[in-house]
Amino acid sequence: MADIKFSPGDIIIEASTGNVGFLIKRDRRIDMELDDMYFWEVRWSDGPLISKFKTFSQFRILEENYLKVSIILDIIIWQSVV
Repeated sequence: MADIKFSPGDIIIEASTGNVGFLIKRDRRIDMELDDMYFWEVRWSDGPLISKFKTFSQFRILEENYLKVSIILDIIIWQSVV
């Protein structure tokens, strides 16, 4: 998981639906037990076509470690811009 380094503009694709998302912004939050946690704001398409984008409030923020595990398990396909 340490090898996965996200950047704003990275593309993620939900493997089961083909929905395409862009990582917009990384936010740091502090948890009393887990210390620092990082979350990504995601701008999702409304389907497998990249032409129409909107933000879905229920999936707009994703926790960074969740994203990394999802990539390792092939639930999400990730393309870095770097």
